[in-house]
Amino acid sequence: MRVFHTIAEAAPTGRSAVACGFFDGLHIGHAAVIGRAVERAGEAGLTPGVFTFTIHSGHPARKCDNCEIITETKKFHMLEKWGVRLLLSPDFTDFSAMPPEEFVDEVLVRRLGAAVVCCGDDFRFGRDAAGDVPMLKTLCAARGVEVDVVPAVLWGGERVSSTRIRRLLGEGEVETAGELLGRAFGYDFTVVHGKRLGRTIDSPTINQRFPADFVRLRHGVYAAAARVDGVLRPAVTNIGLRPTVENASAVNSETYIIGFSGDLYGQAVEVRLLRFLRGERKFPSVEELKRQIQADAAASLPVAERYIAEKNGK
Repeated sequence: MRVFHTIAEAAPTGRSAVACGFFDGLHIGHAAVIGRAVERAGEAGLTPGVFTFTIHSGHPARKCDNCEIITETKKFHMLEKWGVRLLLSPDFTDFSAMPPEEFVDEVLVRRLGAAVVCCGDDFRFGRDAAGDVPMLKTLCAARGVEVDVVPAVLWGGERVSSTRIRRLLGEGEVETAGELLGRAFGYDFTVVHGKRLGRTIDSPTINQRFPADFVRLRHGVYAAAARVDGVLRPAVTNIGLRPTVENASAVNSETYIIGFSGDLYGQAVEVRLLRFLRGERKFPSVEELKRQIQADAAASLPVAERYIAEKNGK
């Protein structure tokens, strides 16, 4: 997949079918738009492409409450897996001042070589989000570019959106969030050193720190699965501030990979959250914490094993 991080460096090698959007969660609604672009590209012999963006230096007003649901690395990996072969992902400030006409001319036509543009019915573009879908159709038609508008995907009678998924994750509803994402919610941050307390109570854990701009999760214990050396293993994960042993200020993910022992420091380990089990709480002693970890592992095991069996069966 050819990836460009600035508009100035993007250069098409032919005509493309481009999906446009922030695509900040790669949920089932986003998949519908991107899948349409890949499908249209295959039908017409075009390059399947995506225009998206990052908000490291600034953000559109409509997304001011944004926190990442998926890391950029994971996002790019999934897009390539979905069949995307051309990706333009500049920072928002790289194009936010462009009037709608300039965005179509410079980004879609010149830099991406778009023959077909696919988008959701709520797509906005151009300075101050002045452009909408009817304007996009008018501007593209004048330039010989087709616009394919993909209807909103509904779940439970409501539009699937990243905002909705963030709310679910904040409430601990990871199973429902997974339905909207089309996959179990997870992350793959680097394993860092902790206090090594788990080793002293027969429950060695891996610690992962959440970046400040990552989605806020309900603190507590989750049934989980962790991918180690390409293999999914049952696990139990605590998200929070570790009040019994540390009372930290930064949110920490602490995962006990059931039946596994090994050194994972410095590695990016994928953890998938499958079900919320209980809220985070402080225990009066380390011994009681030890007993609770074993109880949590026992509660997590059948959930994780069922999930892993389903994934291995596909």
